[in-house]
Amino acid sequence: MRIPYENKTEKAQHLGSVTVPPGETRMVESSYILARTNQEDRQDAPKSSSAETVWSLEEFVKQNQAEEIKQLPELTNEQFAAVVEHYQTNKPPKKLEAALPVEAEARKAQAEADEFAATLKAMSDEELQGELMAHAEDEGRLAMIQHELSVRGEADSDGQE
Repeated sequence: MRIPYENKTEKAQHLGSVTVPPGETRMVESSYILARTNQEDRQDAPKSSSAETVWSLEEFVKQNQAEEIKQLPELTNEQFAAVVEHYQTNKPPKKLEAALPVEAEARKAQAEADEFAATLKAMSDEELQGELMAHAEDEGRLAMIQHELSVRGEADSDGQE
């Protein structure tokens, strides 16, 4: 389900394949909002000691499913893969069973968006203009291309002053 997301930060936010420029609102999949919210909560949380940051699959699966679901976006890709592998041989709780593919899709979409953003950074301005035409129907990629062009425009205007 797509819902509006307002970017209240000073930097562009990448939610799946959608880039939301600062101060703007875009329609994004609700699963990305949950992942972004959890990521922001994680960044705002106080840093814990290194003894507390040791992650264990055994400890993770002992938690209630609400805690497991809440922590899914916080896991590294390796930790998430271990959780998925564990629940391929052990029946996950019902809500967690539904949350695992949503998180996997969110991670896949974010990786694709990150890869596309990196590709855009390596392109010339002319190539970016070509990409605008090629992705005119893809709202998310179009926003990413426009963002890259605007960043370059700001850098050019800063350099001329």
